[in-house]
Amino acid sequence: MQEIDDNSASKQAKVTVLTDDIITINGKKYHLVENHENGFDEEKIEERFNTVLEKYDYIVGDWGYDQLRFKGFYEDDRPESGMDNKISHLEDYLIEYCNFGCAYFVLEKENKSSIKKHHKRNTRRPRKKRPNSSAVHNKHNNKKPHSNTNNRRRASTSKFKIRKIGEKSK
Repeated sequence: MQEIDDNSASKQAKVTVLTDDIITINGKKYHLVENHENGFDEEKIEERFNTVLEKYDYIVGDWGYDQLRFKGFYEDDRPESGMDNKISHLEDYLIEYCNFGCAYFVLEKENKSSIKKHHKRNTRRPRKKRPNSSAVHNKHNNKKPHSNTNNRRRASTSKFKIRKIGEKSK
């Protein structure tokens, strides 16, 4: 039988309220930007906070069915931010994913990570040119390869005539 380490099972975040709008979570300083309907609850944050959230510039905590849940957001100009986790989309998140009128809070990290500039590298190898498979096939069968002009000509000699709506057919 395996023993469970008490420290790992009951790991809680350490939340300290410094002023009305400045708190620390695990030693990192945050500003309480918004506290809608008194959604900020120090004890529940200590219970539910996950260190994964520390990478985000903003942390939003919202309440639904007496449960606190978190969502992380980045500054809009951060390269790692997607459409769904840019802070400019906070209102969309609150409307679409939160209960109407729910209590929530928004924390902004004081020392945000510097914005990294992404330089895309061309990591793909250049493709080797392969002969056109239809041209190779046609060379063996002594047939001409199809061209786009033939396809256009075929389309124009269709047996169907396009008529305007309301025009009587002959």
